[in-house]
Amino acid sequence: MIVATAGHIDHGKTALVRALTGVDADRLPEEKRRGLTIDLGFAYTTLPDGTELGFVDVPGHERFLANMLAGVLSIDRVLLIVAADDGPRPQTLEHLDVLELIGVSEVTGIVTKIDRVPEERRVAVEAEVAALLAEAGFADAPIYPVSSITGDGIAALAAHLRDGAAAADAARAAARTAGGFRMPIDRAFSRPGIGLVVTGTIAAGEVAAGDRLIVSPRGIEVRVRGLHAQNRAVESARIGERCALNLAGNFPDGAEPHRGDWVIAPGLHRPVSRFDVAIRVSHAAPSPLRSGLPVHVHLGTEDIVARVGVLGGRRTMAAGESGFLQIEAERPLGALWGDRVIIRDHAARHTLAGGRVVDPLPPRRGRSRPERLAALAALAEPDAGDAMEKLIEAAGLVQLAAFAWARNLPLAEIEALVEAGGFLRAGEGEAGIALSPERIAQLGERFIEALGEWHRTQPDALGIPRPALLSRMRGQGSEAALDAAMAHLLAAGQVVRDRGMLRLPQHQPQLSREDERLWQKVQRLLVEGELRPPRVRELAAALDLDPDKTFRLLRRLERFGHIAGVAPNRFYLPEALLKLSKIGAELSALSPEHSFTAADFKDRSGIGRNLTIEVLEFLDKAGITRRVGDARVIVRDAASLLGTGEGSAP
Repeated sequence: MIVATAGHIDHGKTALVRALTGVDADRLPEEKRRGLTIDLGFAYTTLPDGTELGFVDVPGHERFLANMLAGVLSIDRVLLIVAADDGPRPQTLEHLDVLELIGVSEVTGIVTKIDRVPEERRVAVEAEVAALLAEAGFADAPIYPVSSITGDGIAALAAHLRDGAAAADAARAAARTAGGFRMPIDRAFSRPGIGLVVTGTIAAGEVAAGDRLIVSPRGIEVRVRGLHAQNRAVESARIGERCALNLAGNFPDGAEPHRGDWVIAPGLHRPVSRFDVAIRVSHAAPSPLRSGLPVHVHLGTEDIVARVGVLGGRRTMAAGESGFLQIEAERPLGALWGDRVIIRDHAARHTLAGGRVVDPLPPRRGRSRPERLAALAALAEPDAGDAMEKLIEAAGLVQLAAFAWARNLPLAEIEALVEAGGFLRAGEGEAGIALSPERIAQLGERFIEALGEWHRTQPDALGIPRPALLSRMRGQGSEAALDAAMAHLLAAGQVVRDRGMLRLPQHQPQLSREDERLWQKVQRLLVEGELRPPRVRELAAALDLDPDKTFRLLRRLERFGHIAGVAPNRFYLPEALLKLSKIGAELSALSPEHSFTAADFKDRSGIGRNLTIEVLEFLDKAGITRRVGDARVIVRDAASLLGTGEGSAP
């Protein structure tokens, strides 16, 4: 079990750790010379029954509060230390304020130096400490009076820590480690013959020798050569344990790991400079928290300058108020859902607020709209299933990959929550989403409105191509959400796919008698042209028409879904385009990479280089293929977009 100390300067934190472990946690020469803790210190001990304890000794001086925060933001058990001869002092109160703001789960009160005061003074200080703990929300916290000089009370405190360690070990053993590995670095140094070593308290997942990780936010790949946990060599370590990792990697000059960096599983590397937090303003804050205020943000072991934006249509938050903030940091950092945050003023003299990250990927716009605030309230739910249910209720949909990443959970686990919740799932991979039936219905109504408007402005057109309709729906939802809504409309018969066009069932345009006559000739010429149909000028000559009139005729025929304009001078029958798309699918199936190049397509189709480029760009625009570098992959079944059957599936 890892325990951190907290308390005012010279209240006996380091002496208590020494009394419990026999280790002097003050390691720096300046600490020895000045007799005060400046940076984090670490000590370990094994109790007679085999219980292992680790201590993080933090500075008590206000000038070193940033170091104190680096020691406690990842730890759930803290000893709040108050000297009996001095009583609670300013840093006692600020440290306790920090513990309350970040929601530390367990605090134990320690009254030190009892050998220096009479009994009545000890009792009075214990009562003061109990009152402070109760006011901060730790009413059930035990209090132990001790003397690090005489040893009084040390055995009772060690027994308490032993019992707490047993409970912590049982909870850690029962806890799942499904999330990816994350550890904030609090120290980084080199050892002769060993190389780079970084230390920290594991925030999530587990790590083993040989693992390949990322030093974030700079994205440098490393390999774990070896590790220590609880001050001894081990093969692996997991969440809640203090760990030292011996890392191998190539670091550019000036890019070596340091305090504030994270060592993480590769899939979690996604630095952010803007994130939303659920926050409470400190009761001791000297002034309201206001939008635009420059601050210091402490997250993990990082201390970074940032600006805050108060969400919810207001500009300020007063002392004691709770709400949501958006933080804009001066540079990217590692942040995921649930990470603890402390906000201090720009001069680093006062603690202003504290809380947790709720959304590391907030939208750029609409951050204070009521629906966004409802989404943040949903995201703040501790249980992922509850959060998803409320988020879908508030926002209508959830981006599954982003939700899984933010919560550091496997995508398969999030997809299981979708199924258990009875939500609709659409899209694949990174584009996968979960939607509510209400959201599907809402998007369906907007589709029908868009189609109705199209029919009113284009009464002689059969319908609208899918890309054009999606363009009109831009901003209404992701492509996966729009596709899901369209599939629902097609299945219900509320929208019809006719010759590659989308239309409302009641819309029945007709060609004029002259256009119908000319269409019969055009169709014959295009059939004869097969995969290389005549150009517009060639069709004009065959029809004995002016080229401009021919082009306008072809555009009218295109609006009816009879043909598709692949290029300004070339029109195809849907059947011919379907054959061309099948050639792409066949080439893709034969490739180990499941892709094909323009040269492959040209050789297989025999239509020539320039026409190949025009056809492939048309298929890209139609959403049938997608270009990836110099190759293309098939992303949709062309039959559903170019087919001629009414009501065909999307």
